[in-house]
Amino acid sequence: MNDNSQSDEADRDERLFAATSGTLTEVQYNPTSDQELATVIVQAVADQTGTEMDRESPLHDYIDIDAIETLLFGTQPDQSIGSASQNITFRYRNIIVTVRADGVIQLSGTDSSRARKN
Repeated sequence: MNDNSQSDEADRDERLFAATSGTLTEVQYNPTSDQELATVIVQAVADQTGTEMDRESPLHDYIDIDAIETLLFGTQPDQSIGSASQNITFRYRNIIVTVRADGVIQLSGTDSSRARKN
């Protein structure tokens, strides 16, 4: 009997990020502003997909946004614990979202999101 659980998990992770269709857009997040990171991401995805901000599938259901803020930007304004080369990437509503420590948020499409748009 073979244990394929690790290979199944690796295949799932590979499918998540392998089929990107390039950067669709970039937005700048300012961690010292009053605007929340989650709001900036959700609005950017809604703008990119041509939909309204989604109340049915909140970003917090996909990723721990507070952890991202702490890891990339620190617990106090201007206290980033990472360099601009550090980033966190995740998938939200068929868009690959990359949040960089310099505040740039990149949205990349997946092949499946590109196919649905055409």
